Amino acid sequence: MSRAGPSGSGPCTPEQAASLLRRATLASVSVALILIVSKAVAWWLSGSVALLASLLDSMMDGGASLVTLLAVRYSLMPADAEHRFGHGKAEALAGLGQAAFITLSGLFLLYEGVNRVINPAPVSATGIALAVMLLSVVLTVLLVRYQRHVVRQTGSTAIAGDALHYVSDLAMNLAIIGAIIAAHFGYLRVDAVVALLIGGYILYAAWQIGYQAAQLLLDRELDDALRQQISAVIAAQPGVLGFHDLRTRQSGRTRFIQVHVELDGAQRLDQAHGRIVEVGEAIRSAMPGAEVIIHADPVEATRVDPVP
Repeated sequence: MSRAGPSGSGPCTPEQAASLLRRATLASVSVALILIVSKAVAWWLSGSVALLASLLDSMMDGGASLVTLLAVRYSLMPADAEHRFGHGKAEALAGLGQAAFITLSGLFLLYEGVNRVINPAPVSATGIALAVMLLSVVLTVLLVRYQRHVVRQTGSTAIAGDALHYVSDLAMNLAIIGAIIAAHFGYLRVDAVVALLIGGYILYAAWQIGYQAAQLLLDRELDDALRQQISAVIAAQPGVLGFHDLRTRQSGRTRFIQVHVELDGAQRLDQAHGRIVEVGEAIRSAMPGAEVIIHADPVEATRVDPVP
């Protein structure tokens, strides 16, 4: 199950990939817990609704990271008699749970934001609030850097999604710092408006996570760029006269590829089998860790144009 990252970085061994994934999910949960505790204390002392927004987002992060940790560990389990295609879809199931949890957080935040717009309240303990938000920025930057390293080494879609979410948190944290400063100078409704904007963002993020998870569960085809790459690899193999019925899907981090390859019907069975093996190896070389199933179709050797 050796993987290469999306950018084409060097693959790592299955043992190294599993270790990196476990450490990355554990780091994500640990950072979320630290931020939840510190932001809860700062919100209690300051009363900032924007800081409450950040606290809810950190709670969302913690829940999502915990689900990701459990899902990734389960997805790393090898295929067994009851799950012959592995456990990769556990990540997609976890995504649906994350989307539901995030939606509830976003709705609650919108409610609190509207209430604070109607009834603005002063923000106190701004020094503590700002210190906590700066801590959040530093820890998030360090976490994202490590997650991106793991994604380059393993190609994990779950870790990539988690990292993308934390990247967006950086912009939100900077906006909250601005809201706290504005409230300190008497612009009380800025705090509430920022909370409403963040609530809208949280609902949008929930929709994205839920949609992507549903597409994985529905076995959606790989994107066009990957399909074109697979087609080019097949067409370039010696002895391949054409191909059709290319079907792809993804389960967790594993891509499944099925295709009918057209070969010269006059050649011996062992020769045709050797061609099929070569095509499979070429696809797996371009898509490390992919599960490839190839069906050979005999045709007349006069046909030379590959057909996707």
